[in-house]
Amino acid sequence: MYYIVVLPFLATKTYITTLIRAIASNENMPCEVIQEKDQILIVFDTSSALIDEFLLTLEKNLPASIYLSKSSYYMSETKPKSVLQNFRSNIPFNIAPCPYCQKEMFDVSSRYYYYPFTSCNNCGTQTPFMDGYPFVRAKSFMRFIVPCAACQNEQKTNIMRKDYPLASCVECGIALRIKDNKSERIANDKGTYRKLFEVSAKAISEEKQVLAKTANGYRLFANPYSSLKLENPIVMITNFNTINTHFMLIQEEFNALLSIERPLIRLATKSDEAKKLFGSSIWVKYPDDGISMLLAKEAMNLGLDYIIYADSNAHKEAELVIDFDIPVLPQIDSKLFINQDTKKIISGERLTFPAIDFTGDDRIIVAYNLASVVLDGVRIIDFIEKFDVAQTSKFYQLEGDKFESGHSNVKYFTQWQTSMLSVLAENDKLSSKALGIYFDEKALHFLYYNGKEVINAVPAREFDSDLLFERISNLRDGSDRLVGNYRLRFPGRIEQIENSTTKVDAFGIAAILIGLEDKSLNGIATEALKFLGKGGIQIDTHIKDNRFDYDALLASIMSYQLGGVESSLLCYSIYESFGDYIGEIVNQLIEKTKTNVIALSGETIANQILFGRIKRNLSSRELLTNKKYPMGKENALHGALYL
Repeated sequence: MYYIVVLPFLATKTYITTLIRAIASNENMPCEVIQEKDQILIVFDTSSALIDEFLLTLEKNLPASIYLSKSSYYMSETKPKSVLQNFRSNIPFNIAPCPYCQKEMFDVSSRYYYYPFTSCNNCGTQTPFMDGYPFVRAKSFMRFIVPCAACQNEQKTNIMRKDYPLASCVECGIALRIKDNKSERIANDKGTYRKLFEVSAKAISEEKQVLAKTANGYRLFANPYSSLKLENPIVMITNFNTINTHFMLIQEEFNALLSIERPLIRLATKSDEAKKLFGSSIWVKYPDDGISMLLAKEAMNLGLDYIIYADSNAHKEAELVIDFDIPVLPQIDSKLFINQDTKKIISGERLTFPAIDFTGDDRIIVAYNLASVVLDGVRIIDFIEKFDVAQTSKFYQLEGDKFESGHSNVKYFTQWQTSMLSVLAENDKLSSKALGIYFDEKALHFLYYNGKEVINAVPAREFDSDLLFERISNLRDGSDRLVGNYRLRFPGRIEQIENSTTKVDAFGIAAILIGLEDKSLNGIATEALKFLGKGGIQIDTHIKDNRFDYDALLASIMSYQLGGVESSLLCYSIYESFGDYIGEIVNQLIEKTKTNVIALSGETIANQILFGRIKRNLSSRELLTNKKYPMGKENALHGALYL
């Protein structure tokens, strides 16, 4: 008889599986750990008397993960067999240090004390150090660093680092440089590593900016109280005990923030201090790599509950610079969307890629500097530059992508097409008829899948900012007076739109008309979160041929601005109106197609107001989203497998 624990796990990565196996080995607990498509199974023989004790050990030592959900168990007379018997993960990942590595980083007797590149088979920033496949040291930027005798011994004896390709420690690893306008110093042992982070944190506390090269790219760190403001700052929590003091978050958001994946999460501000500094909401993260983590630890020691940073580059000027000589290939950070029981990746590369898949033929797929290629029988999705030349008779490329393949037979695909296929494939609905909504900052598409192909049922209306106010003047009786009055009241906004030398999308113009500092859809979303009322106002959509008329939307915004409507209410109402419009059109399409399956994709869908409105308006329908891949553009690499 077997006792089987089931851990739902919606990722192709194996770091939780390998960590469970390592803990079992250290605890001398006989069990088998099987990773399936959407779950991890831990199989025990019921004759063992140590099961309960081992499960308690797991509970204490397994990190939180955004991909894990509530466990269950069952008894079986037969041992389960993996559906994916060849499941393996010969790919690196990019997550925070596991509890074991973190413990070593702060243990003064350890060879990893304050060593920012501490990692093991089950954790750490591995992907940025790899420039090819397979996942071996010779294909990494660490290939010229020879592991010391202690590291080589660990590769043979320590289950956590057995055969680990990136083994290094304070004795043999990557040295750091810290420099200011006067001098440059090297950190290459316990004392100098610790001193480097103490000095850097002190500089931040004194309102100086620190430019640090991390495994996730250059970050410009600063004191949130500094008069030198960062552009698009992100809050990095240093003291998790005070998160609830400064930000409003539910338990799911707290768990995700501290998970080993360390996603970006937009949180509402709570304390007067945070509201004054960041407004009503801000993107927040917990330290995700060794350099950020050690810097945050020293900042906390100086009394800072959080610091801020902005993504930067090597040429940015700062009072203090932390650097190292090993190159890295940083990934775009991942944003997480949480709405009640819904938890989805909005966009980004870091948590999803590299990804593995066992679906499809030998086709090569290219989009957004990512490639989907079969290596040794396993499909891997990663940066294009990590793959050598590969041969295929089927080459698929995103429409508009500038990659030059040189292939004689390139097949182009659209974003909306592959995004819908990605959602349907992840939810095993490719054999069903379905409707789809793809919504990004450029367009809103209504789609229909007939079981074979995706059809653009209600194509997005093209928006052109040229002659915008002339079109609005002719929209209906009295529109010319609307434009004239708005021009008198807000001449600067009109001039900014009319004098723009580049094409501006409809949401960018809406943000300008409302007077927002962030002139984009993100600016509208941020402003909408400031609204604390229970309902919005009706935005005129003036539907033509079932398609959203952006000119009518902008005219409505101008009218409300002249009427003195608060910008937060106006932005909130824009999302509500889109949610109502989507519900209306989808219900019409349902009547024609007789399907209740709705696939939602596109980064704009991941908005609390819009998503909630869609759920309310389509409450009786089956709403599907991506599970493992982002809701945004990056899911195209997965969806193109099903063309």
